[in-house]
Amino acid sequence: MTGSVALQSWRGSIMRTFTAAIVIALLVAACTGGSEAPTTPAAVATSTSTPHPSTTSTTSGTTASTTTTSTGPVADVTLTVEQQPRSLSPFAAYTLVPLDEQGTYPGPAWPTSRDSVVISPEAEYLVGRPEVARALTDDGFVVVPGYAALFQDVYAQAPYDNHAIFVTTDAGYHVLHLAFGKVLRDTEQNFLLPALDDLVIRSVAAARSQAAAFEGTGLAAQTSRVAQLFEAAAVLLGLDVGPVGPLAGQEVGLATEAARMTTSPITGFTACNPAQSPRGCVDYTLFKPRGHYTRNEDLERYFRAMSLLGQEGASFVVEMDGETPVVDEPSMQFALLVASAMQADPVIEQDWRLIYEPTAFMVGMADDYTPFELAAVAASVVGDGWSTDDLANTGLLRTVAEELLATRPVGINPEAASVRIMGARFVIDSYILDQLAWPNVGEEPPAKRRVYVSPLDVAATFDSDLALGIQRQAGEDRYLHYEDRMAAMRELISVRTEDDWAATVYDAWMSALQPVWREHGDAFPPFMRNDAWTAKDLQTGLGSYAELKHDTILYAKQEFAAEGGGDWTELHPRHWVEPDPIAFERMSQVAALLQSGLTGRGLLTDADDRLLGDLREFLARLARLAGDELSGRAISTDDNDWLGRIGSAMEGLWYASSDADPETGAVASGDARDALIADIGRTTFKYLEIGTGAIDQILVLVPDDTGRFQVAIGGVYSYYEFWRPKELGRLTDEEWWKLLDDGAAPDRLAPMILPNPDGGERHRPAWQAAFLVP
Repeated sequence: MTGSVALQSWRGSIMRTFTAAIVIALLVAACTGGSEAPTTPAAVATSTSTPHPSTTSTTSGTTASTTTTSTGPVADVTLTVEQQPRSLSPFAAYTLVPLDEQGTYPGPAWPTSRDSVVISPEAEYLVGRPEVARALTDDGFVVVPGYAALFQDVYAQAPYDNHAIFVTTDAGYHVLHLAFGKVLRDTEQNFLLPALDDLVIRSVAAARSQAAAFEGTGLAAQTSRVAQLFEAAAVLLGLDVGPVGPLAGQEVGLATEAARMTTSPITGFTACNPAQSPRGCVDYTLFKPRGHYTRNEDLERYFRAMSLLGQEGASFVVEMDGETPVVDEPSMQFALLVASAMQADPVIEQDWRLIYEPTAFMVGMADDYTPFELAAVAASVVGDGWSTDDLANTGLLRTVAEELLATRPVGINPEAASVRIMGARFVIDSYILDQLAWPNVGEEPPAKRRVYVSPLDVAATFDSDLALGIQRQAGEDRYLHYEDRMAAMRELISVRTEDDWAATVYDAWMSALQPVWREHGDAFPPFMRNDAWTAKDLQTGLGSYAELKHDTILYAKQEFAAEGGGDWTELHPRHWVEPDPIAFERMSQVAALLQSGLTGRGLLTDADDRLLGDLREFLARLARLAGDELSGRAISTDDNDWLGRIGSAMEGLWYASSDADPETGAVASGDARDALIADIGRTTFKYLEIGTGAIDQILVLVPDDTGRFQVAIGGVYSYYEFWRPKELGRLTDEEWWKLLDDGAAPDRLAPMILPNPDGGERHRPAWQAAFLVP
């Protein structure tokens, strides 16, 4: 079922379902975008949680108050977490596996030398290097650079090389990314794109009719701008709507070029000055198709049009005069006329909800205001109809602005609060980065503003003491209020409830990273309790985080800132799963949330439903085996044989997640390698890029259930983070692959050089050197 038939059927089904109200957790506090000065469990954690709706229908608030002391002026860091009522019904039930850790690991003591360790010829080849052997003996594991393009390639050769396998959490997170990306792509192409085409065609007609009705009045120019906004979206979608206006043509040019941050010819009622504030600016560089949207023309046109409707906004507040907003009248007029046009045809709102609500479930709710939120507020102020006089009444416009701002705050860049048709989505990590950037952290002059944020900041708020220590070593605590804000953000994450993590698939994925960002205690094997493993786990979480940001790049709102060892005689090696069952359980719950949430709405193809079912079974089995290992229980022969063939299982999940040609079975070029890149923020002059490269190999000393130890081999992420000058543009996957192939990617083991707020340079330590031996 495709095209308009599928759209009509889906519309009828989903609109009967979306009738109740839910609560989505948003974090509220003063925040903004950055600008830059121009400078050259025992183991197993047992859970008895009860499934519950992923969202609730009541409004409640949780307050996280943190009082800290720092040198200099003390910031107000009392932050309130408000849960906001929205017009969505719960998508699915979700159980958050608790971060319980009980008991002491019952396994054998780890060897302190390689004597009597079983080492396969493949492992011997790697362990033969003295520095690798030393790390393996000292830490119980070591990571060496790899060359495999796909995760399953690391595991597929094991039955032939006859060595023990170590299935990492990295591999689990990666197959989660593959399935999520596939489901999202299919949902976008099969359901959301047809709805978007219909929405835009209908909106063009409605906006043109509105413009005709206001012809000859003082609002003629404004209504023409509204029509041209939808015309521009139609052109980007490749739809034939006849001749379009000159402003629409200019807008399409900027959107297609995707190279500048400047004033919009349609919505630009205020001059753009990105060195001071994002207000009045449209970052057209965000319109460059990236992530999975370079795979085909349909995804590319969907990306461009959704970028226009999600990034373009009417910034209606000039500034705040105490508690009173100073309203930009043209922007508020424009926003009201957009809302009016979209209400002229009831199918427009249906189409809008068909697109907005599933993506809100998968990623997040709009941070800025939607036209329908504005329409509801406007109706409460003046009724259903607006006259020309009303739209010219400064007092009424200010009242509408005040009432709209009172409904809920904007979390990210609130000084540029706007009304957007689709809206960039509020995500917890972008909020954290925004709170840890200027003007919340730092001071004047510009050199003392904190603009170079990092995913390490996010990991630190998720209880990674290592990440926080790295940031302090890098001198981030020299910025005024960094420690205050960091303490507040850490408490804010610590008080998040199960409902908060269940709000979206994105939130559930972020919660699945918590187990690897926390230090492991006595419930875990010795090799998981040292500094090197803590650093490895930090990278694991960051690698998965990069995949999450890659998958959701269109929607998520960005912040604006061997001696000995004996002969090899082992014919049936004992394979291992990384003994972190909570991580695997949470991954499985993410897949379950996605599957159950979309199945009931008719948004899953049969193939995607099978994929998610297979993924849940795969991850749940790994979680069970990880729990057995922590409890000191030997795994069965069947389970061990399954682990020995896990490369084939991973290849099956990979193929089902690919965009394979239905006739030839050939996979698309985008599926041929796992390396990816995503930009997650910017300063005035640079983009923050995070990505993954070739699959590294991890060697781990693990017991074989016969009283001996062996070297098991698995795959882990290679992780990159770097700032890229804006002149070079945001990176696509294809451009990143070329950098990797040309040997032009940043050196992972080189310190990151950053500006020092007191002048000169400061260096962030190369923390990956704790476990990676080049």
